[in-house]
Amino acid sequence: MSKEQQKIIIYQEPDGKTAVEVNLAEETVWLTQAQMQALFNKDKRTISEHINKIYKEKELKRKGTVRKFRTVRQEGQRQVERELDHYNLDIIISVGYRVKSQRGTRFRIWATNVLKKHLVDGYTINEKRLRVSEQKYQNLKQSLKLLSNVVQIKDVSDEAKGLIEVITQYSHALDVLDDYDHERLSIPKGIKRSKFKLTYEKARKIIDALRKKFKGSTLVGREKDNSFQGSLGAIYQTFDGRDVYPTVEEKAAHLLYFVTKNHSFVDGNKRIAAALFICFLDRNGILYRKDRSQRIDNNALVALTLMIAVSKPREKEMMIKIILNLLI
Repeated sequence: MSKEQQKIIIYQEPDGKTAVEVNLAEETVWLTQAQMQALFNKDKRTISEHINKIYKEKELKRKGTVRKFRTVRQEGQRQVERELDHYNLDIIISVGYRVKSQRGTRFRIWATNVLKKHLVDGYTINEKRLRVSEQKYQNLKQSLKLLSNVVQIKDVSDEAKGLIEVITQYSHALDVLDDYDHERLSIPKGIKRSKFKLTYEKARKIIDALRKKFKGSTLVGREKDNSFQGSLGAIYQTFDGRDVYPTVEEKAAHLLYFVTKNHSFVDGNKRIAAALFICFLDRNGILYRKDRSQRIDNNALVALTLMIAVSKPREKEMMIKIILNLLI
């Protein structure tokens, strides 16, 4: 990758004793194994073993999470250019969890803020056009409010009422899309205490029932390796005595993401991911709203699962936020 396409920034620990050069490129940050050694204060063997396990357990795939960058080193009296493997933020965070380093948490927070700033600074925004677009959106929201009031008028035809109701029902989806466009999507508050824990045994029963219901082949649900158990364990992982994904909604969102992306089964990966996601929501009492409407309907579930399947690893955080906002 050319130097024009990447940027070097410095991460420094609060005590000032550790400073690491960080590559910023392709909307994520990258570190070599040597840089991770310095960041987490661990030896080369420990970092290498954890990275190999991440790939072996299929927590993450090599494609998209590792790439070579040209680096320049001073060796004696000469400068030497070498291409070294660099690992992206997903790998760095995973290694941080495995070595149980608080430095990993600090680095993640720092990297997230850096990436947000980079995305804002990296795009040339026509402020006039942005103001016009925002005004159009606000006008649309106001129109939706007026339309919802029109539904109550008796003189409006049934057909017109039906069209208006359809539009107003999707106003929340429009809000989510607008927040996505303006990078305002955040993680909403959720339910802390779960009623149901999805164990491997319970998950297998759901998968077996799914195969029987749809009369699938024997390949549906056949595990290729131990990565499925790793996916289930990942949603309940803890760091420093606390759940990494503290709410039921966050666990559900990561369940859908991990099972879809890890391809743990010979066949039926997306169907299994969607089925487990729905069962998890249902058993925890959040599949339906108080008015008995589904939080995520059939079409939305299909769209979300396919969207996750084709997404890039660096887009994981955004995928999770979209799911969480649609669960409101």
